[in-house]
Amino acid sequence: MKRKLILSILILLLGYTTTNAQAWRRSRHEVQLGIGASNFLGDLGGAKGIGTHGIKDYKFQVSRPTIMAGYKYMVTPAISLKASFITSYLSGDDALTKNPVRRNRNLSFRSGLWETAISVEMYPFTEHTRHNYRIRGTSGKSKLTISPYFVTGVAFSFFQPKTKYNGEWVKLQPLGTEGQGLAGRPDKYKRYTFAIPLGIGVKFLIDKHWSIGFETSLRYTFTDYIDDVSTSYYIPSEIAAANGTIAGILSDRALDPSLGYTGVNQLPSGAYNYLQRGDTNYNDAYTFTIISVHYRLIKGTKFIPRF
Repeated sequence: MKRKLILSILILLLGYTTTNAQAWRRSRHEVQLGIGASNFLGDLGGAKGIGTHGIKDYKFQVSRPTIMAGYKYMVTPAISLKASFITSYLSGDDALTKNPVRRNRNLSFRSGLWETAISVEMYPFTEHTRHNYRIRGTSGKSKLTISPYFVTGVAFSFFQPKTKYNGEWVKLQPLGTEGQGLAGRPDKYKRYTFAIPLGIGVKFLIDKHWSIGFETSLRYTFTDYIDDVSTSYYIPSEIAAANGTIAGILSDRALDPSLGYTGVNQLPSGAYNYLQRGDTNYNDAYTFTIISVHYRLIKGTKFIPRF
């Protein structure tokens, strides 16, 4: 009798464990919508010193709105793949820095940003798809279920740097403000780039369908031209002759050229000394901080959410 009872209990426990362990397979698909803020890390603006893609150059004043839409597939309870599309703005302004050289440079920009990405989310404690319930006392009430994770992947972004001149926003890439396209200078840069996302996030489970997420991430890009600034100054008259008067003006907007921080100096020998305009040692980067709402598609249910 005892053996039969023990065997029955073991079978029930095994059945429950197997069912619980496989429950996530019915909840693999998830759609997401989110809003948040972006921030640019590059040559323009930032902290003291040279412009970098480091967090030290983070400036809250240049944060801009961000919208995200995504679809996620759970490979295992610990690993998920996510496809996302993000539209946002990036901006930078030398007026926000206390560095005297960069402040005198007096350059600024804004750029629309359109990014699509494939990310891997890694959950060190596995991702929860159902609540953990209290057995004693308040039966049926659930504990707050939290799933922290790390994220990385690959992204592809389009950008369009512009600056304000005489009250109008002017596209910078066609102007070749560093002499791009002229003899002895590099070609005009492409307005797209790959990027590597690195971030952390956390999900708060509401019920079997709904959850709320918070994620912050840094994008390391493969371009130094999101802000149109990278290398050295070039002769404004030659830029103007090739690309128009405005191009020559926007190539050097120094507040006080007499300080000698900007522009092109002609040496006694007749050669030119092209002063530094940007820093090629660091590519541009940007960050996203996003709050999102997630809806999990559970196999066998017919309910479609209304957003």
